Amino acid sequence: MVELRHVKALSSMAQSCSGIGDCRTAYRQALGWYGVCPMVDHTPGFEPYYARGKIRAIRGILEGKIEPSEGFARVMYHCTTCGACKAVCHVSGVAQITWPTSKYIDHTRLFEAVRTDLVELGLGPMPRHREILDWARREHNPYMEKHEDKFRWASGRELRSRADVFFFTGCTGPYRMPAVCQDVYDVAAAAGVSLAVSPDEWCCGSIALRVGDRGLAETLARHNLEVFEKAEAKTIVTHCAGCYRTIKKDYPEILGELPFEVLHVTELLARLVEDGRLELTEGELTVTYHDPCHLGRHCEVYEEPRRLIGSAPGVKLVEMKRNRSGALCCGAGGGVKSAFPELALSIARERLAQAKETGARLLLSACPFCERNLSDAGAANPSLKVQVKDVSSFLKERLKMK
Repeated sequence: MVELRHVKALSSMAQSCSGIGDCRTAYRQALGWYGVCPMVDHTPGFEPYYARGKIRAIRGILEGKIEPSEGFARVMYHCTTCGACKAVCHVSGVAQITWPTSKYIDHTRLFEAVRTDLVELGLGPMPRHREILDWARREHNPYMEKHEDKFRWASGRELRSRADVFFFTGCTGPYRMPAVCQDVYDVAAAAGVSLAVSPDEWCCGSIALRVGDRGLAETLARHNLEVFEKAEAKTIVTHCAGCYRTIKKDYPEILGELPFEVLHVTELLARLVEDGRLELTEGELTVTYHDPCHLGRHCEVYEEPRRLIGSAPGVKLVEMKRNRSGALCCGAGGGVKSAFPELALSIARERLAQAKETGARLLLSACPFCERNLSDAGAANPSLKVQVKDVSSFLKERLKMK
């Protein structure tokens, strides 16, 4: 019998599931019945596509009733690791259910452990994942780009190699959304904050962790720690929600206690606005906000982006019905956009439809990866197209020049 050693270490989590099924479809007074897992309405919807079914399959393997297979692996990679399942686990509308057990089940951790075992067994990751991870080993990014091109976004800007605050640019920003990197750098500069950057920075390792290549993730993490230490940084700032979660939550598990503070750029900018170091111009505009899963559910950063948006005079924030811990994933995470691109876009279309329902003219987010997938879906579906913009870019446009 094949043993899944990483899953076996978490077997108590799998055994804690009582099969209620809120992780598939739940009822909430504000929403009615709704699909919690983004896979429910965008796949055939069979049990293994969402958390309860995945956990039942994992139990089957732990109990020796089934063997890992390519089919098992495929459904395990049909997951954006968004954490929506954990957010509702046993938070049920049924009055008789009063014993929350979600503290015993970290669904995302369990599913990522399965993927790590699948990689060790040669059943994972998915073919496209293997291509991008091989590239990340050579060029330190998953976008099939040359590492030497990473800082083209910085043209015309005087960069510092050492400072108290280090800007970790990640991969999506420099290679796919360079304007967002420029905007983060420029807004910080306008507030008098000098950001250090380094051409030696590598991918944070999020994609490797999410799809199960822990060895590569550890290599990337150890290299980046050396980069941070060389920069003498006291604070690491990221604008990508995936990088933020990886450095803040995963790096301590790999590297031990970190000798610096880790902030998302919205946390830094919220401090600067509240300290009066950024003044914003007035102008009436209705916007809505998408909570990135890595930033919101996984790290509980909900209010800082909203405070930033609310600090702009004349701006009205209208929430989507699904927001904060109940927000729908953009569809791209967990390796889904690379392995199953049409699935990622299908989920993004649903999120765009929710944004349009608010009547907002602008959809803001705080993650370039979310922005990219939502923008891709809008470009392919003009009827759903809503302008999507990063909060940092929105603030830069609103800066009152002194």
